[in-house]
Amino acid sequence: MIVARGSLYTRLVVRIGGVLVVSAVLLLVSIWVTTQFAANETYDRMLVGNALQIAENTIVQEGSVSVDVPLAAFTLTPGDQTFYAVQDHKGRTIAGDPNFRPRIEWSRLEEGPLLYDGEYQDLPVRIAVVGRRMTIAGEHPWAVIAIAQTTAGRRSFAKSLDLKATVIILVMGLLTVAAALFTLYQALSPLVKIEKAIASRDPNDLSPFAQAVPVEIFSLVNAINGFMRRLSEHRFALEHMIGDAAHQLRTPIASMVSQTEMLSIQTDEGARRAHVERLRELSLNLAKLVNQLINYAMVQHRSMNPEFSSIDLSELVRHEVAEILSGSATRDLDIEMRVPDGPCKVRGDPTTLAESIKNVTHNALQYGAPRLFHVYIREQGGNWVVQFEDDGAGIDFAHQDRLRQPFAVRVGGRIGASLGLSIVDRVMRAHGGHLQFARTADAHFVVELVLPKLL
Repeated sequence: MIVARGSLYTRLVVRIGGVLVVSAVLLLVSIWVTTQFAANETYDRMLVGNALQIAENTIVQEGSVSVDVPLAAFTLTPGDQTFYAVQDHKGRTIAGDPNFRPRIEWSRLEEGPLLYDGEYQDLPVRIAVVGRRMTIAGEHPWAVIAIAQTTAGRRSFAKSLDLKATVIILVMGLLTVAAALFTLYQALSPLVKIEKAIASRDPNDLSPFAQAVPVEIFSLVNAINGFMRRLSEHRFALEHMIGDAAHQLRTPIASMVSQTEMLSIQTDEGARRAHVERLRELSLNLAKLVNQLINYAMVQHRSMNPEFSSIDLSELVRHEVAEILSGSATRDLDIEMRVPDGPCKVRGDPTTLAESIKNVTHNALQYGAPRLFHVYIREQGGNWVVQFEDDGAGIDFAHQDRLRQPFAVRVGGRIGASLGLSIVDRVMRAHGGHLQFARTADAHFVVELVLPKLL
C-alpha cells in the first residue's frame, strides 16, 4: 500500500530554504570578515597618513631634531581619542605626550610604517610607528613618530557596514524565498494537472495521456501511459477470453441439457443407453474444454506476471514427456529421446514451460504418432531447440498460423477449444523464443520449441 509521507512541495521548500539559509550565513560571515578588514584598512591608512605628515615636518636644526606638528595631521573620527609622540635619535620625546612611549623596533624602521595593536590609558589602541632618518651621527639616526588611536570608531564603522549589509541580505533573502515558493508552485503545477486528469477520467478510459508535459516528468507520464496500455491489453485479453469461453461452453452445456431432457422422456432401454453414452462423451469433452480454458487463463496470467528462474530444460522435458507417455504404455510406439549430456539451461517459468511440453506431447500422441514418437534437444546458435517428431499427418502449412490463435476453428471433426498450440505459442513468446513447424526427409511432422540459452 502506498503511504503519503510528506509533501514534495514542502520537501523542496525545506531543502531550498536550507540552502538559502546556509548561503546567507556564509555570506554574512564573509561580509563581517570583509567589513572588518575594510574598516581596519581604512583607519590604518588614515593613521599612517597622519604619522607621515608629522614625519615630513620633522627636521634637524643645529644638530638637534625639531618638529612642527601640523593640525592637519590629526584626522578626528567621532568617539575616538588620538595620542602621539615624537622621539629624537636619543629617545627623548620632543613633541606630544611624554607618557606615550610605545615599543619601537629600531631594526624594522627601514621597512616603512609599522602597525600593531596595543593599550594605552587602559584603552585598546591601534598604533602606527614611522621612522624618519636624520643626518645625525649616532647609534639610531632616526626620528620616530608614534601615533595611536582608540578603536571605537573603526568598530562603529564596521558595525554600521555589517548592519546595512545584513538588512540588505535579509530583504533580498525574503524576496528570494518568496520567488522560490512561487517558482516551485509553478514548476509543480504539471503534476497537479496530471492528478486532476487521472481523477476525472472514466474508469473504462485507458487511453494514453496526450497532453504536453515538461521533460523532467515525461518519463513519469510515459510510464503511466505504458501501465495503462498494459492494463488495456490485459483487460482486452480477459474480455476476449471470457467471451470466447462463454461461446465455447454454451454449445456443450446446451447439448448436455438436451440429452438430459431426452433421457428423462425416453422409455426404450436401448435409446436410454445411447443417451447415457452421449452424456458421458459430452461430460468428458466438457471437462477437457474446461481444463484447457483453465490452463489458457493460467498461462495468460503468468506470461503477464513472469517469475523466471534458471531451469534445466533437459530434465523438464524428460519428466513431462515420461509422465504423458506413461498413459500410453499399451500403444506400440517407436519412442526415442536424445538430449545433451550436460544441462540445457534456460531462464523461464517452469510451470508454463511444462504446460507447453505437455500440450505438444499430448497433441502428437492423440492426433499423430501412429507408430513413431521421438524427442530431441539440440543446440542451435544461442538457442536450445526441443524437437518433437512423429509420423502422423501433422498440420498443413495453410493452417499452421491459424492454429496458433486461441479458439481457432478445428478441422477433421476434432473436439475442443483449439487452445493447445495457442498456449505453446504464447509461452514461447513470453520466454523470448518461438514455436515453429517442419518436415523431415522421411516426411515426418516436427514441432520445435526454440528457447534462448541461459549464458
